[in-house]
Amino acid sequence: MGLETRIDVVDGVEIDGAIFIEGSPTAGAAGILAVNYLREVFDAVLVGEIVSPHFPQISIIDDDGIASRPKLELYLVNVKGLKLLLLSRVFPVESNEGSYELASKLYQFLARHNVNEYLVLASGRVTGDGSVFVSTTSLDQSKALLDAGAKRSPSLETLPVDRVSGFLMLFFARDGKKVSMLFSDSASYIPDNLAARRLLEVVSRYLGIEVDFKALDTEIEKQARAMQEVEQLGLTGRKIVSDEKPSKEPFYIG
Repeated sequence: MGLETRIDVVDGVEIDGAIFIEGSPTAGAAGILAVNYLREVFDAVLVGEIVSPHFPQISIIDDDGIASRPKLELYLVNVKGLKLLLLSRVFPVESNEGSYELASKLYQFLARHNVNEYLVLASGRVTGDGSVFVSTTSLDQSKALLDAGAKRSPSLETLPVDRVSGFLMLFFARDGKKVSMLFSDSASYIPDNLAARRLLEVVSRYLGIEVDFKALDTEIEKQARAMQEVEQLGLTGRKIVSDEKPSKEPFYIG
């Protein structure tokens, strides 16, 4: 196997016309949590894998002790006549060259399958009020997402899009296709289930699908209790003031 970025797809899978939804690696990991939850509640099917020499040079050890290199997995969901092609990307690609190669090959693959809409789900600190913000290339698209409960992004500079997502958004916009970013406001640097729920509320209304939040609500309650216990033990050092902004945002832009 040569050192190249490659997308392998399961034979016979029908993904033409799907909406591509990516969970982007940002602070709070709400996009990743949201995409993974969609996979679980709608019994998503693994339809493809992406490997690349530009992924982090580490080994992943599975439950059987078998080592493998990092990869990305594509999942397909069919719900209410919609096809959703899901990708949760838990790591950024550091180099500009690697990011461009991955985004270019992924876009070419999506274009061949008539995927004409790209929805990026992300999170991080914007205003501190827990809103979901939207940035799109189309007024009609923006209105539909605003009607679904999102707010207009106060500034594009506050959106920590890494290079891979940035290139993909550029390719979609260049060819006149739909591209939108939903950004869930989160003060947390650790996985934020509540921010993920807010993303899914907007996404579900926008797509016209129903999502069962029971399992996610259970995780949100567990996380809240755990944080309360940590505060009671004094392990946080001090409580974070709601309108306090970190001195430096953990942007994944190299």
